[in-house]
Amino acid sequence: MLVPSNRLLLYTGILGIPLFALLGLAEAPVAAMLGVAVLLLLLVALDAPSAAASLQMLKVKLPETIRTSKGRELVLEATLTNPGGRCRWLRVGLGFPEGLDCERPILNPTLKKDLENTRLTWNLKAVERGNYLIKRVHLEGRSRLGLWHARRSLPCQTEFRVYPDLTRERNVLAPLFFRRGVIGIHHVRQIGKGREFEQLREYAPGDSYDDIFWRGTAKRRFPVTKMFQLERTQEVYVAIDASRRSARRLDHLAEHQEAGFLAKTHLERFIQATLVLALAAEQQTDKFGLIVFSDRVQRIIPAGGGRSHYNTIRDVLYTLQADPVSPDYEDVFIHIGNRLRHRSLMIFLTDLGEPWLSEQFVEGVSLVARRHVVLTHMLGQKEIAPLFGKGDEIKNDEELYGRLAGQLLWNDLQETTRVLKQRGVHLTSSLQENLVADVVNEYLRVKKRQLI
Repeated sequence: MLVPSNRLLLYTGILGIPLFALLGLAEAPVAAMLGVAVLLLLLVALDAPSAAASLQMLKVKLPETIRTSKGRELVLEATLTNPGGRCRWLRVGLGFPEGLDCERPILNPTLKKDLENTRLTWNLKAVERGNYLIKRVHLEGRSRLGLWHARRSLPCQTEFRVYPDLTRERNVLAPLFFRRGVIGIHHVRQIGKGREFEQLREYAPGDSYDDIFWRGTAKRRFPVTKMFQLERTQEVYVAIDASRRSARRLDHLAEHQEAGFLAKTHLERFIQATLVLALAAEQQTDKFGLIVFSDRVQRIIPAGGGRSHYNTIRDVLYTLQADPVSPDYEDVFIHIGNRLRHRSLMIFLTDLGEPWLSEQFVEGVSLVARRHVVLTHMLGQKEIAPLFGKGDEIKNDEELYGRLAGQLLWNDLQETTRVLKQRGVHLTSSLQENLVADVVNEYLRVKKRQLI
């Protein structure tokens, strides 16, 4: 594509039009005027092909995949190949999506005649997690006389994978489950007994009746006790609610903004908690699995371990977005009952702030709680709170009605917590800055007590 340059437009406006106007006023011969016009047009036309020719042999090589975290700054490097140094002036531009912030998307590199390869760099900042593609790189060259610009786009396939930022969570929770560099051996008392059968032995005074193997006792005609050992590898599943309730925005705190805390929705906090818990499970040699649901079960990743398994989970979560639908807990519990046969720790990251959703959750969770250990975590909300607290002041009627509504929702949530506790399910409402720590602490508590 050829476009006139600013130089050509400037020459035409300042020299061409006034020149022919003066020739017309001076009553110059028409043949002379036509001759001058033809010569000028011929000069401009002959200069045009050189602009397109300067871009024909150019090649731009970009990396195929770039991985970074939200809020991080990165440098995109490319290699420009200019065979023979034919192109002496060039502009290179990339169309960056909204999730990538670049102050200078268009570069004007300095090309040297004796240098075939030139390095191009763009300084970027990832402002939103997700997957972004750049499919075209745009070039603009100049003709020899500078009267024309030629534009051309080359195909490329550069993928940006922007993952959630876990820097703050790792620094805060490192003492909980990272034990690198600790000198000596530390004995940690395990509470409770294991659930993995080891062997049979003869009954000894003080053994619990629950541990007696009655069928073996009848066969051997003397009491026999079952021995269990601690399970070193257990299965942990996190079920993430990706429905409309998770799309609500968070109330950003000043300390979070200063620390570069960029989570904007409940879902993003759930994703950060899941990834940190996956790291904690790997450190504890447990298997980690993932369930994503909204009005249907979107994805189930069986429990596994290792770096490749963690990368699989991370690749599923970093593009996850909330759907504008209500969650279907019944469908989730049916899938869990049909597919997860081994006793596991199930951690639900959801929101039970609406009474009819909490009722649906309470009705269906009993089927899962009989076989698995179930924990539920939700983010606390300022509007769901008791009506009167220490130092509270109500200024107008509208605020009073809002507090009354919050009191009613708080009562429903307390009732839901009580009913879930009767079914063996623990419900925790965490502040947005404490969610990750609370989830990992509950996991370590369950593992220490050998409840799985």
